[in-house]
Amino acid sequence: MPEGCDSREPCGMSYQQLGKLADEAVMAHLVAGHGDAVAVLLDRYVRLVTSIAYKIIHDQAESEDVAQDVFVDLCRTAQQFDAAKGSAKMWIIRTAYRRSLTRRRNLKTRDAHFHSGLDDVLDLPHGTNRGMPLKLSSYECRRLVCQILGKLDTQQRVVIELVFFDGLTLRDVATKTGATLESVRHRYYRSIDKLRHLIYAERSGAVARRETLDAQA
Repeated sequence: MPEGCDSREPCGMSYQQLGKLADEAVMAHLVAGHGDAVAVLLDRYVRLVTSIAYKIIHDQAESEDVAQDVFVDLCRTAQQFDAAKGSAKMWIIRTAYRRSLTRRRNLKTRDAHFHSGLDDVLDLPHGTNRGMPLKLSSYECRRLVCQILGKLDTQQRVVIELVFFDGLTLRDVATKTGATLESVRHRYYRSIDKLRHLIYAERSGAVARRETLDAQA
């Protein structure tokens, strides 16, 4: 335990006093339970961690989430830190890389699952329909699905969101929600059918609007 700590108050040092210490000393105070210690390390390295995450993920919001996870993780794993094996800065950097790579892998899996789900919804062959491409961009798919999710009932919407946006399987959804697999499967396919009809209606409306504009031109 760092000098000056006791069982009643971890360390007895202010944030400003901790801020004057070297990283390794701050880590020791973190292990002792001083909450301000992680705030000191966050102030020193949050921009670096976010920068590392952004280089790997290429998404600012996701990078900021990773940075938050890194410092939460730091609180949990601080006791494993050994200054003899490397600096606190390198410990944080390694955690940032590990977390970022994991997040990138999860995002790829989620996006792949998302598009697979959309293929189920659209259930359309490659090609065009009255001049409109059947395959939408990732942004268009997400925007369209978000727009029409509000037209589903609550139970159907929960299933679709967990499958499309969280990448869960139907069995995972059943476990998470406490519903039976049969009922989850029923809600999913009912939702898919409803979404398909809503998407067809939206697309038909877009085609009609475009043809009206072309006729007026």
